[in-house]
Amino acid sequence: MEKSETAIVKKSLLSWVFRGNPKLKLLLVITVFATVFVRIIPLEMQKRIVNQAIQLKAFELLLIYCGIYLAAVVIAGCLKFVISYLQTVIGQNALAAMRKELYRHVLTLPLGFFRKTQPGMVVQSFVSELATAGDFVGMAVAIPLTSVLSLLAFTGYLLWLNPLLALVSFAIYPVALFILPMLQRRANIENKKRVDISRDFSGKLAEAISGIHEIQGNAGHHLENNKFELLVNKLQKIRITWNLYRQGIKVSSNFFTSFSPFVIFLLGGYLTINGKLELGALVAFLSAQEKLFDPWSELIDVYQAYQEASVSYQRTMQYFDVAPEFRIEPQNRPPYQLDGSIEVKNLSFTTEDGVQLLDDINFTLPAGGQLALIGFSGSGKSTLAGYGMERGDGVSNTIYL
Repeated sequence: MEKSETAIVKKSLLSWVFRGNPKLKLLLVITVFATVFVRIIPLEMQKRIVNQAIQLKAFELLLIYCGIYLAAVVIAGCLKFVISYLQTVIGQNALAAMRKELYRHVLTLPLGFFRKTQPGMVVQSFVSELATAGDFVGMAVAIPLTSVLSLLAFTGYLLWLNPLLALVSFAIYPVALFILPMLQRRANIENKKRVDISRDFSGKLAEAISGIHEIQGNAGHHLENNKFELLVNKLQKIRITWNLYRQGIKVSSNFFTSFSPFVIFLLGGYLTINGKLELGALVAFLSAQEKLFDPWSELIDVYQAYQEASVSYQRTMQYFDVAPEFRIEPQNRPPYQLDGSIEVKNLSFTTEDGVQLLDDINFTLPAGGQLALIGFSGSGKSTLAGYGMERGDGVSNTIYL
């Protein structure tokens, strides 16, 4: 069996981050470095505007610094747009590759797999669950790299402005690094439950729609409604709990974001009053500290996106991790030329529940001949026509078990 037929279900989500056009990723990295450099310039301009242009009442310096500030903001915005475009292209390319490879794999799966699988579940996997993984791949390079470099740049700038004030403001991060991952782990558990129950939900819905004639014919409306309502209520509770943990992460992050300026106002104001910190440096420090939480929040968002995408991706690949029973196409040989006749020998079939539908079936059907299968519902007609054809040896037109 060819390795490429099953490779898709064995690949990790992170492996897709390193696939694709390397030139596109290199351009993305270069753009990220340029963006981080440009984002530091407005901070320095703020300090110089207060300490030099305003205090010295130098209008020319004010125009120059404001011009540099505006140019840096515009350039940073343009670079941010380029980054968004590149990561969108990378993500959509990865998503398209995932869907193509998984579809090729699904088409090779045994017919028995599809007898136990609802079409709605397959559709949901391709449309929704893989889309989450593709979105993560798109952001997996740009956002973490931009955030880490921004954190390093802003941290270095803050230490350069005032080491004491910078170290005190950083003291809150160890607490955040303990609380946020703990909440994320709980969110991951609920997310796994959500993915699993969503599949049951989709499968039940597809089963009811495809079998609506049986439901109406047997007056099974109340029974089906009860089954569906149980799934809906279960999914509702899981989604509420999952979203509570997700919101808890955001609320905690926002608290840390708002608490740090309080420390800066208190300690920075004291240092400025006592002449140990310039007013322009305090203004620049506040701006840098505020910007410091942007990459911090983006890293948290990427971490959340990775956890959610990882759960969906792993669940999807585990579900389709079924080896094909035989090659769909011949390898290293021309196709066999069959005469069209069919010979069945000792064909038996027992369901997973222990019901024997076929028992030692033998018959011969010449090329061009016709055979009628007659029997009551559930007697094994479809099984003989479908499973029997599935078990052929592909060489002598002989079907056996």
